[in-house]
Amino acid sequence: MSSNAHSHGSDKGAAFAGLIGGAIFIAIVVMALVVWTNKRFDAHEGEAHGVLAVPAAVVA
Repeated sequence: MSSNAHSHGSDKGAAFAGLIGGAIFIAIVVMALVVWTNKRFDAHEGEAHGVLAVPAAVVA
């Protein structure tokens, strides 16, 4: 009968490379989404009419 054991070395190097590569990829995607979202809402900053909008005369 044949054995199912691997005859070569461990795959830990490939596993860690995949883990690190995946983490970097996810971090890049998250950062890109944050930058994209911030750029989209920068246009809305001048239209703020809520409680957080403070007139310039009050600040100065």
